[in-house]
Amino acid sequence: MDLSAAAMLEAKIHYVELEEFRTSWTRPLLYDNQTAEPAPASMPETADWRLVFDENILALVQHAVTPRGMYPDGADRAKIVADYLQLDKPRIVLGLRGFTGMIPSLYCEALKSTPFKPFDRFCSLPLSEMSWLPLIDSIRAAFPESEMLLYQAEKLHGREAQLLSEVTGIKASAFNLLENPERLGFSQEAVDWLHDVSKFRTVSRADVRSAVKALPKGAKRPGYAPWSEDEKGQLNAQYMRDLEVLRERAAQPENKLKIFEFR
Repeated sequence: MDLSAAAMLEAKIHYVELEEFRTSWTRPLLYDNQTAEPAPASMPETADWRLVFDENILALVQHAVTPRGMYPDGADRAKIVADYLQLDKPRIVLGLRGFTGMIPSLYCEALKSTPFKPFDRFCSLPLSEMSWLPLIDSIRAAFPESEMLLYQAEKLHGREAQLLSEVTGIKASAFNLLENPERLGFSQEAVDWLHDVSKFRTVSRADVRSAVKALPKGAKRPGYAPWSEDEKGQLNAQYMRDLEVLRERAAQPENKLKIFEFR
């Protein structure tokens, strides 16, 4: 979105680029180890409304999946930011993703920035309890007057402008989006190697970088996959059930819930 700031400015939407937003508000408001004061909540007089985007508002990757659920503090964190920025009945946009792709991806992201831990310590939530519904319910409770827009993240790639148009009211062609550079992904071999190293010594950041560089995910090396086929089937079924429940809710106008369908 950073490349489309001019289009949003023209539409009288105040958007702060991601890193500046984190420095100004996410870290000072939500991180325990921060001493900096948050920036003022004011926005330019020329703006009609504010667009906020930061996936770290709900949680950092290492705190996304806990024994208490997925993003258990997400609603409280969102309320802190919304209250500080004086967002009255903000429209909330949330991307949902299937657990079999999302959880391993979060784990691999955590490997890059936090001390190594085995997957079963990173993801201690029982498989049967994985669901988006508790997070959505807690957000609805924190923002009872807000509209909520949900979308499936699996369908987003290449269609980002459609979603941004839905959110902002700006035509899709006005958005100038940066193509995501292809990044090296963790293969099963890379994570297995790090796990073996951890049995004998502390895994360093250099070890992680070396593993993903020497053993990247690719045609000859499958990506990291911690679950059996039966477990993946169970998780996919739970994700589909979540979507079914949410579609039923979206059919009731009083729920103020919409599921965005990509074209």
